[in-house]
Amino acid sequence: MMVTTLYLPGGPGPFPLWVFNHGKNFGNTVHQARSRPDALAKVLLRHGYAVAAPNRRGFADSGGRHLSHWANPLAAGLCCARDIETVVLALCGKPYIDASRIVVSGHSYGALGTLAYGMKPHAGVRALVNFAGGLRGESDHGWQQPLCDAFRYYGRRARVRSLWLYADNDSFWPLDYARTLHAAYCERGANAEFINLGRFKECAHRYVLDPHGVDFWWPKVAELLREIEAFTPTRELIWNAL
Repeated sequence: MMVTTLYLPGGPGPFPLWVFNHGKNFGNTVHQARSRPDALAKVLLRHGYAVAAPNRRGFADSGGRHLSHWANPLAAGLCCARDIETVVLALCGKPYIDASRIVVSGHSYGALGTLAYGMKPHAGVRALVNFAGGLRGESDHGWQQPLCDAFRYYGRRARVRSLWLYADNDSFWPLDYARTLHAAYCERGANAEFINLGRFKECAHRYVLDPHGVDFWWPKVAELLREIEAFTPTRELIWNAL
């Protein structure tokens, strides 16, 4: 079982779906707090999206075990992708979800999994959004090349466009290294747009989870949604936790 927080606009739907995949804190994953990206959900609800925030296996209150490790980010991303697929398929069977209008996103480790999922996405997935994606160890050594190789592997098999949103002052990913990841992903022509959002607070890594960060990232996401013609009228806001 994967515990999922589901935010729904007012009205009967069906609604386009936005899936948000959480990152990983250092330490035991079972102690990680449940994923509740309230700031992101609020702005997307205003534009008619249902937002699903699953907690992957081994995280928070979800069952199972988290079996992946930063030393093998390729396998770690594939493990995430399996959980993402499970959630997307389950939600696409709901009458209030428009299965032809889906965006899958992730933050940090969840973005790595999102790009892995992009190798074999649901037919209704129109785009992926990478919020400061990657997976690293606690030290400064040993993780850089395996992570780059993982991005290269996913990019060679990418089947859907992606938007990459990184920042100048992310203590996890120096901007030059983030660009290296993007270049590796795009080696075989993957459709991935890289944006340097600039600076946010003292460390920008968690900008997408910060209530004050919406203006930092939303304009670029809004452009993407306009391009994929996914906007719907503003609706009264409600949210439910499943």
